[in-house]
Amino acid sequence: MKTNVVLIVLKKELLDMFRDRKTILMSILIPMLLLPVLSFVIGKATSTSHKNVESNLKIAVVDKGSSNLGSFFKSQKNVKIIKSNNIKQDVKDGKILAGITIPENFDENISKDMNEKITLTYDNSSSDSMEAFDILNSYIDKYSKNIVSKRLEKRNIDSKILTPINVAQDTIEKKESGIGKLMLNIMVPLLLILGSVGNTVAPSLDLGVGEKERGTLEPLLTTKASRMSLLWGKFLAITIVGIIVSLANLAGLFISMNQTNGMFQGANDINIGLETIILIMILPILLTMVFGALGLSISIYAKSSKEAQTYLSPFTIIAVILVYATMMKDAKSIETYFFSIPIANASCLTKEFLVGIHNTAHIAITFGWMIVYIVAAISFARYMFNKESVIFRS
Repeated sequence: MKTNVVLIVLKKELLDMFRDRKTILMSILIPMLLLPVLSFVIGKATSTSHKNVESNLKIAVVDKGSSNLGSFFKSQKNVKIIKSNNIKQDVKDGKILAGITIPENFDENISKDMNEKITLTYDNSSSDSMEAFDILNSYIDKYSKNIVSKRLEKRNIDSKILTPINVAQDTIEKKESGIGKLMLNIMVPLLLILGSVGNTVAPSLDLGVGEKERGTLEPLLTTKASRMSLLWGKFLAITIVGIIVSLANLAGLFISMNQTNGMFQGANDINIGLETIILIMILPILLTMVFGALGLSISIYAKSSKEAQTYLSPFTIIAVILVYATMMKDAKSIETYFFSIPIANASCLTKEFLVGIHNTAHIAITFGWMIVYIVAAISFARYMFNKESVIFRS
């Protein structure tokens, strides 16, 4: 294998790939814009939904005894009372967000220091209805505390006796930064790793079975370039595309972090050092090398693009499952065995890097396995490229 020949093949493959504007669009612009757009849409939708529920709380109140509690609900500025003949059905249909049923002798029993029960009906499969439940529950809690306070005053007892311990919240991160950091831990491994796996499919197909279908592979094999030079040239071309995609994803991440009302709101306060960024970037690049070599091997083996896609689909599905399996893991309490599971280890290590954890053992295990995967994948690709029956399979 000659280095200059590998570079010639590499240049040729990169020119072929980036000559097509669709490749530039799919490899750079879409990954760069996907996360900011997704962040904006989710952030806007969540914010709008919360504001709509909070400012326009549509509820039904069935007050059988014209109680003070019913009047209390009606006096709230954000509460809109809707008449309902069937609370359960109207909540289910979305006509109202929740319904409150107050018994007939509510005020009388409360005045006698008795306990009373009201019914709060809501839809636990609806996010808006559940948010309405939380707001109404806070109103009920406020009203209940007021009743308790009056009862204690009648007995000359200070109401503070009920709260001997007051909790002062002291968070490590600012409230907005904490939520933003949590969202980063969920979304960044998902997008970077799935991007590095998914974006090897198109170039692998083009550089392998695509050459077969265009009839350009046989003439290429008749040149002075050895099969190993061709393999390394194609492999490096796929790796470079993977690096470009990873950089585009990272650019999209920084844009998202600085959006005012995005999904990562407050995350711009988080300081991610250059060392952390480099470590995070290495992982998807290594995965690109693994799946690039595997994709190239399968692409060379396949008779057609359709057959190659059929073989490659399970790899993408497995990657999705393994990334989702770690999506909700807390970066500060990930079990060591996760770092020996392909793809999951990259996701877990990315999570640790994002919160500033640099566990030497976890890094060594993950990168050690990555090297094993790359060597195995390249060896498999080399085996495929050296078999006449594979290359000229028809």
